[in-house]
Amino acid sequence: MECKALWVILPEADPKTCWHKHVEDNLKNLVPSDSNNMPRTVPSGTGSITSINLNSKELTEIPPDVFRCTNLQCLLLSNNFMTHLPTSLCHLSKLEILSLEGNALVSLPPEICSLSQLTALNVNHNQIAVLPHEISGLKNIKQLFANNNKLSQLPPCLGDLTTLQVLCISGNSMKTLPDSTASLKNLHVLNLDGNQISALPKAVFRLSQLVKLCLSGNQIKSLPKEIGDLKNLRELSLSSNQLTFLPVQLYNLTSLEELTLDDNKLTAISDKLQNLKQLKVLSIANNLLTDITEKVCWCPAIECLKLNGNQMYRLPTKIHNLRNLKELHIERNALEMLPDQLAHLNNLSVIVCANNNLLWIPIELKNCNQITKLDLSGNKLSEVPQALSSMTSLLYLNLNQNEIHEIANSIIHNRKLEHLELSGNKLTVFSVHFCGLHNLAYLDLSRNEINSVPSAISNLESLSELLLHSNKFRRFPIELCALKSLQKIDLSGNQIETVPSGISLLEGLRYVNLSNNSFKVFPRELFSVSSLETLKISQKDGRKLISLPDELSKLKNLKELEISDNNIKTLPGSIGEMKNLVQLTATSNQLYHLPASISSLAALQQLSLKGNQLTSLPSDISGLQKLREINLDSNPMLRPPSLLCDGKRLYPIGRYLQSADLRDEKILQKTFKLISNNIPAEDFSFFCKKLRIKDEEVKGIVKNRSLQLPDKILQVLNMWKSERHPQTAPEDIAEQLIRVLLMCDLHSAALKANVFKINTKAIKF
Repeated sequence: MECKALWVILPEADPKTCWHKHVEDNLKNLVPSDSNNMPRTVPSGTGSITSINLNSKELTEIPPDVFRCTNLQCLLLSNNFMTHLPTSLCHLSKLEILSLEGNALVSLPPEICSLSQLTALNVNHNQIAVLPHEISGLKNIKQLFANNNKLSQLPPCLGDLTTLQVLCISGNSMKTLPDSTASLKNLHVLNLDGNQISALPKAVFRLSQLVKLCLSGNQIKSLPKEIGDLKNLRELSLSSNQLTFLPVQLYNLTSLEELTLDDNKLTAISDKLQNLKQLKVLSIANNLLTDITEKVCWCPAIECLKLNGNQMYRLPTKIHNLRNLKELHIERNALEMLPDQLAHLNNLSVIVCANNNLLWIPIELKNCNQITKLDLSGNKLSEVPQALSSMTSLLYLNLNQNEIHEIANSIIHNRKLEHLELSGNKLTVFSVHFCGLHNLAYLDLSRNEINSVPSAISNLESLSELLLHSNKFRRFPIELCALKSLQKIDLSGNQIETVPSGISLLEGLRYVNLSNNSFKVFPRELFSVSSLETLKISQKDGRKLISLPDELSKLKNLKELEISDNNIKTLPGSIGEMKNLVQLTATSNQLYHLPASISSLAALQQLSLKGNQLTSLPSDISGLQKLREINLDSNPMLRPPSLLCDGKRLYPIGRYLQSADLRDEKILQKTFKLISNNIPAEDFSFFCKKLRIKDEEVKGIVKNRSLQLPDKILQVLNMWKSERHPQTAPEDIAEQLIRVLLMCDLHSAALKANVFKINTKAIKF
């Protein structure tokens, strides 16, 4: 559990009761409300400034004017690009809060000791390997954050920071702590998550005022009995270690309110758990428990109990004693039934019991009328449990992956329901009873055997997301066009052949997935949905599309287009007009050519063309300045070569194409010159006609007596290139020119041009 740059405030009056508050709440008077809009520099000659916010300003150094603000108390410089701090930092002698999170600092300067008034220092997410010994000069420091750096140890002088109340050094490479840590008598929060600690340093157990101790993500195999000395501990996190048992002394921590033991190898919990009368959160997820001690029911303060990911086959019989229980997480166990005693838990609002072996739910649970979230997915239920009809507060219901074959009308009593999932059941009908759930915003009926939708679906006025993929639909249900609030529809994996024109009525529709259906041609009706932002029509298991219409560009707001696994050979030239397109995925098609207009997709960030027949890219594709990744794997690429494309980065590809263009233009001009020297004077006029050069232009060139015949032919060829083929690649121009020569029976010139082309290719590759 990382102490992010959440400044923890610990007032002098009573630190134990206020340790969880954030200092942001207390900075409102210190940091002006418009500080996020401050410029990259600050006005000079102003000693009245007490706070400066220069977060996320792309700074590589602290603006010099900052050091003129001699009364500065708060300086925020997070998320910039600074690699070092200047020695002039010592001028800010009144500084109390300094945030340098998210830079590239490799060290802190010795001058840090001059900040004797500093109470909070945040250097999270940098590259710092060592904290300087001069840090001992921070005589008033209360909060020190150095999470996610490269620290392997802390300086011995750490113990001199006797005012320290919060120390967070998660995400480093620490194996131990210096012995002087024991001198931190005022320390209330210690976060050592995500380090390499295998044995707890003894110094920790002398921190008698410790309230929160985070040790998750280490290599701890056992806890020493001294853990019981931390009498004031309220929160203890030991997730993701290698614990196989817990010492009995741990249960002497009677002030504990949160105990997190997830992702270990625990097989049992001691009966002494009942000593933890203040415990509110107990999480033992993903261990090896087959049972949980009945004594957990003698922890009356528990509000959240997480036992998911174990091997439990039953819950405690006295679970009804947990009168304050609000959340119960027992998914991924081996439970075959839920105890009817749960009905006595009047505060219970969340039950997550997914992926067990439940065949039924006790009718007594109807008394749990405060439940707002119920997840029973991945069980063996054959019907919607009757008890649910009395859960009138229910907002979220997940019954995915059961064996439900019909929906009883009792579901209409869940009138507050907003989220309903029934994917992977045995439904053959879209029940009309769903249509009475007027607050429903999300409905998942995918992976069933439904083939139609009732007209009453129009009553679902709040429905914004509807998942009907992998069913038996043969047509796009026209009834869906009455859902005015619909924003997302997934009908993939059906046998749909057409889309109704009424889809234009869905003015708020943003996401459509029609993949793996039976369209003969691209459904043009989609072009009337101007609000569309995501369109997926991949056909790995459906009828393949062979082309895309030019009208695709009408989808001006489209951000994501996925057309993979079709037989499309070219993209429409109009694709360049889709100025908002961010992601284009066209893998596993038959594309052999990309239109030059693709370089106009100014917003494009991801381009995936894997598994096509492309050999080259448009020369100006480097104009896609926002493109972060281009995937050209499994294409017979020549220009640029496949090896260059493997890095999936545009910059080297663009540099190659720029160089290749210059080279190819030179080769083309040499080809022109070669041909111009091999056309007889008597064939000149006929050759110009085949090139479709206007007679008056030819006559103008002929009349120019200063030009020799080869020069005149060269001028004609360049005119033909610029007028007839302004966007054509040089190699393609050369190919067309050879064909013209053959049509003119100028076989000798054609042969020489062809031999020259072959030779240049051999040299090139």
